[in-house]
Amino acid sequence: MAGDAQILELLASNFNLIRVYETLDEKCQVLLDTLRKSGWERVTLSFLNNKYETKKTLYSGYSNDLIKIAEEKKLNPAKRKELLSSLVERYRLATFYYMPWRDIRARTIVSSGLSTEIPIDTKDQWHPMDLLYAPLYYKARPVAVLTLDGPRDKTTPDKVRMRIPQIIHSILIQVISEYISQEYFSYSKELKEAIMAKGTIGVIEVNYDGKIKSINLAGEHMLKIRQRNIESLSFLKYFDDRFTKKIAPTFRNVAETLAPEKFESTFLYPDGTSKDVVLEFFPQHILYEYSGMICSISYPEAEDLYQIYGNVVKRLKEMSDTMTGDFSEIQQKIVFLLCRQFHFRFPRIYKVSEDKSTLECILSFNEETKDLAFFDHDYNRNSLGATAIIDDEIVFTTKLDRQVRDIRRIWQKLDTPGAIAIPLHISESVKSVLVCDFLEPVFELDMSKEIIFKYFAIVLSMTLKPYFKN
Repeated sequence: MAGDAQILELLASNFNLIRVYETLDEKCQVLLDTLRKSGWERVTLSFLNNKYETKKTLYSGYSNDLIKIAEEKKLNPAKRKELLSSLVERYRLATFYYMPWRDIRARTIVSSGLSTEIPIDTKDQWHPMDLLYAPLYYKARPVAVLTLDGPRDKTTPDKVRMRIPQIIHSILIQVISEYISQEYFSYSKELKEAIMAKGTIGVIEVNYDGKIKSINLAGEHMLKIRQRNIESLSFLKYFDDRFTKKIAPTFRNVAETLAPEKFESTFLYPDGTSKDVVLEFFPQHILYEYSGMICSISYPEAEDLYQIYGNVVKRLKEMSDTMTGDFSEIQQKIVFLLCRQFHFRFPRIYKVSEDKSTLECILSFNEETKDLAFFDHDYNRNSLGATAIIDDEIVFTTKLDRQVRDIRRIWQKLDTPGAIAIPLHISESVKSVLVCDFLEPVFELDMSKEIIFKYFAIVLSMTLKPYFKN
């Protein structure tokens, strides 16, 4: 193994490289190479899905031939699950697990009873069939496994020798956790444009199992269908067979490769008419695991209309730039950004009580509204927030309206001319809403503002999910 001073210098220089790279693969590769240079011949990092299948592996110290062999002999998911279970707890070495080939029980677990002709030399010598690995967890679920092989000094690992691997293991967890947090909120540039151009682009959301989850109004208009007729039906079975056969290969390829693709085709309507459409498939995934897809549908001749959303692009880019940090930080950043852009004040979040009689204020972002209980009020049509939830629409009102659709004591305290309520979709069973007062005497809810608010609501809803865990 390298000397302590040399290792510390190596760690310092390589950790600085992490900041240079943007992608998860690049950051992890730097850490794997650093770990290998600290005294190991080969290092791998395998990303897992929830079925314990290996979705992707990064290698350090492997030749192309060795990588090819490793890819062909991926660990069986059942065996991987066994190696991450309590069966191997006796072999724990800090955050790693060391399964020595000389140990009969370890050998049985690793190889299912198979043996090897490679002799076992001495107790303190590394055997080519020894296994040393560390799982990486995200919210109690194993998402990756770090494996070390071939210590250059040929000795077996102990707690002292494992100090550097443990440091890098810890940093890998931080890098991956941060990436998952960012990926959860990330949308490709093309997908942002598709969402922003709500009036001219149809958007269909498909679950991981291929069933349609939702379709926006533009999509209903383009395909001449209604959401209530397609929800929970299979995307590839709903449409005309001739149309489905054309798009099925692209659809499946996107789910497999996790890379967006564009496809032009002729859509056939039930009445026999047809129209040329452009479909763009955007896979959704977290750490290489496919979780669903968004399909945008547009007419080629409608492309010129997208230019009207330049203002939306600018505002959403600014909002996207705030999506760093943990959920609480992201909440505050995007709420304050929204208030700054549209002159909103006193943002607060409500949820419907279990007995559905009250809107309970659960979160506030201003000192003036920290008394959450004061802002609780009846859940009925006289409440702006309740109306937004019931109609599932963004609604606003001013004091000039004949019917003040909020509790008068709240407006008397805040002394603002109007308020807006934006429904938040935490889950199918949880009803929540963001209410903000505004300073402008007249507020106009045009198409661009509605798109921005709905995109904002999607992001804010994601950050609120931990508040509503059962």
